[in-house]
Amino acid sequence: MQSKRPITSRKKLDSTSPALENTQLRRSQLLQSFHFSCRRRVDEIANQAACFEELAETFPGLLFALATNYGTAEARRAAVAHLISGSRLREAANALGLPWWMRKLPPQAFNKRLETLPDDPKFSARIVNLLPTVPAISAKWLERVTQAYRICGPEFALWVARHDRFHAPLITDPALPYVAAWAWFADHPETLGGQLLRRPWTPNMSPRRAFDEVTAWRKRIRLALTLSSLSRKPWLSEGSALGYEFVELRTIEDFINESDAMDNCLDSFSEKLESGVSYVFSIRRNGLPVADIEIGVHPVDPTLPTIVQLRGPRNRRAHPEIWRAAYSWLGSQELHPVPPQVVNSAARRRAWRALWKPYLATLSPADREQFEKIALELDKLRTRRRTRTQRMRTATAQRPDPILSEDAGTAC
Repeated sequence: MQSKRPITSRKKLDSTSPALENTQLRRSQLLQSFHFSCRRRVDEIANQAACFEELAETFPGLLFALATNYGTAEARRAAVAHLISGSRLREAANALGLPWWMRKLPPQAFNKRLETLPDDPKFSARIVNLLPTVPAISAKWLERVTQAYRICGPEFALWVARHDRFHAPLITDPALPYVAAWAWFADHPETLGGQLLRRPWTPNMSPRRAFDEVTAWRKRIRLALTLSSLSRKPWLSEGSALGYEFVELRTIEDFINESDAMDNCLDSFSEKLESGVSYVFSIRRNGLPVADIEIGVHPVDPTLPTIVQLRGPRNRRAHPEIWRAAYSWLGSQELHPVPPQVVNSAARRRAWRALWKPYLATLSPADREQFEKIALELDKLRTRRRTRTQRMRTATAQRPDPILSEDAGTAC
């Protein structure tokens, strides 16, 4: 005899299954997934007609665009007409100017008004395979991809879309606009920013490797700015001893070439140069670098030079013969006080503007302002403070003329 318990359980499942599969319930849940700031307006649009409510399942981005007045009024009317007449969703999206690749994005991806979205055919064909699979990161994904496309182009945007590291970044990761600038300069080797790259960006590069290269590039930029603002006279003369030549490093090209040849960190030597008196010489034999030496001031006698460090390739210990040559070269120097070191802040600002000018010219005003804030902080550049007279002149220039104001009669 069959037990009654399984029959009761089967009846219970049969009674609940239709509720779980109810279309209205599913659509209601999708509508509730939109951001709270626009949920009321989305509900109003969805309640107007069944074709609008269906968009919560078929094209959430189109429903959100209509609810937030995306595009022109004429374009919205055309899109609504296509939806009411039962036309294909692609026709409604094209009428509104909404990219078709956004169709599969979940409601959670839309938390603020949509800006101009990339609709390049090649980009659209590739981005559909890179859509996020986790709804929780879809909003950040959409924001980062559209920003990357806007500030560096389609290839960089596809690279950002491919890696989840950009949508859930670590606190130590560099800002996306700075990474975009690094990638942009990789395609412009004729610029100073392109010449300072250690390794250029490629779409096959991992985010971790890219962040390491951005950090190295940032240090080179800071060194270039420091050398451009550092004004000092030579303290020690170049020369030779025991068959070794001692050549001072003065320009950013000197430091980068020496760093590449010796595989060391001389291309990130800006802090040493900024913090105090430091002179760097390349020790060469037959024209080839074999070691690098940093000369500082003796802690007791400021007229005496002292060896701060002397290293061979890859920061290895230098051969004793090189040490003897270094001391012999130092012994032949004329002793005199260290010449004063002057840091020209105005020259540093000019160099900063010249460095970033090619890239800033490609950005919109809003993106340019955001990037300048990031770059100013990372490059340790202080904006020039206006004097009290300059502030008073600005205030006077901005003060409205009482003759042209609405209260002209009262003011006179």
